Amino acid sequence: MKKALAFLTALVLLLCALPMAMADEQPDITSWILAKDPAAVSGTVRFWIPFKGSQGMDDMIAEFNQTYPNVKVELTSYNNNSDGNLAVDAALMAGEIDVLASFGLANAYRRWENSLYMELTDYIEKYNINLVDNWGTDVYKYDDTYYTFPCGGLSYYVSINMTDWNEAGLGELPTEWTWDEYLAACAAMTKKDEAGNTVLYGGSDYHSVNYFTYVWYQVYGHDQYFGEDGLSNFTDPLIVNALKREIKAEVEDKIWYPLEVYRNDNIQTQDVFMGHTAASAISPNMVRFIRDTSKYPTQWITGFAPWPVEEKGQTNYMAGVSNFSHAGIAANCADEEAAWYWLAWYSTYGSRYLICAGHQSSWKGTDTNALVDLVFGSEENAEKLVDVESFKRVVVNYDNPPYTDTILTAYTDVNKAINEYTRYAHQGLMTAEEAMAQAKQIADEAIKNAD
Repeated sequence: MKKALAFLTALVLLLCALPMAMADEQPDITSWILAKDPAAVSGTVRFWIPFKGSQGMDDMIAEFNQTYPNVKVELTSYNNNSDGNLAVDAALMAGEIDVLASFGLANAYRRWENSLYMELTDYIEKYNINLVDNWGTDVYKYDDTYYTFPCGGLSYYVSINMTDWNEAGLGELPTEWTWDEYLAACAAMTKKDEAGNTVLYGGSDYHSVNYFTYVWYQVYGHDQYFGEDGLSNFTDPLIVNALKREIKAEVEDKIWYPLEVYRNDNIQTQDVFMGHTAASAISPNMVRFIRDTSKYPTQWITGFAPWPVEEKGQTNYMAGVSNFSHAGIAANCADEEAAWYWLAWYSTYGSRYLICAGHQSSWKGTDTNALVDLVFGSEENAEKLVDVESFKRVVVNYDNPPYTDTILTAYTDVNKAINEYTRYAHQGLMTAEEAMAQAKQIADEAIKNAD
């Protein structure tokens, strides 16, 4: 009887423990990545990405070749601007690219809808790849078809010249702040000459036209361009007020570096901040330029503060690492097998090297513990360039909540409308309200026609 009771007790305990064990079981996100015999895979992969070899890409390829010694990866770095992306599209159509990392959803979406990427459906089904388990989302597809993996991310933050910050008496770096607080800090750091001309801007928004719309991501956590009705959100007070705030800081108060100068003179935010034209700057990739001490030697330490929020206490969905780049195989790829194994490796293990270029891996298997060493060589080296505590807390904090996109309808046309009419508002040709109303009309028409 005692033996039977002991057996039943043990059985009950085992059965009770099973749900807990199952709950603790992690999804398999690694078994699909590598070939059974990597040394047997051979070929050449022409890989295009906006980053140079010195920005972590050479080291990434070298590590890949430790596993795949017979696959040659040829790196081509392209400019992620309008002309550069037109050149990429032409190269895709000409069969000059095998694997492409598209930067920005608008560029990826355009290539999906024009069939410039190969469908990945067969590979996803063959290897039972769960996109949510691997990259946190499965929304990035066109016509219910996957063409790319959402394997690259960005964290968004404010880079701060700590010498200017301390000279303005602004105290400790914030762990949370509002837009009003950030603008007040920018005003305190702004320096003007006797004639009232700004000689040092206290801050800067990023050089991309659409950055003011990211407030929607911050508040709601999804879909910077779309409201609950599926139409554009451009006339919502949150969007309109964000545009007015940007114009006031740049055009009226002159405490932010102007968007129109960025666009007209083809200047980028890293040049303004690293050249000490601005004391702070909103940026998703400043780390790339801080570590490049040969091109950007500095005499100050850079600190980091989180993306500002609209109101105190809000969840900040701009504080995490969010999807930005999408990699896939070209539709007319020359060597599909080699291209697939490179894509699989780059999208997972290899994507950690993106931090060297100021971007981030969005793969859930990424080891985040050694990112400081990967970027700067060591924590000791990092301390010569950045405030390490705020770097870890703000730039590479994978525990912070990210945003994601859930609506991609007519994305190319919607993005074009906001970029065009935002410029008109900055140029004083329209009020913010007029510009956003016109952009909404055009965007909504495109959305309805797409449906």
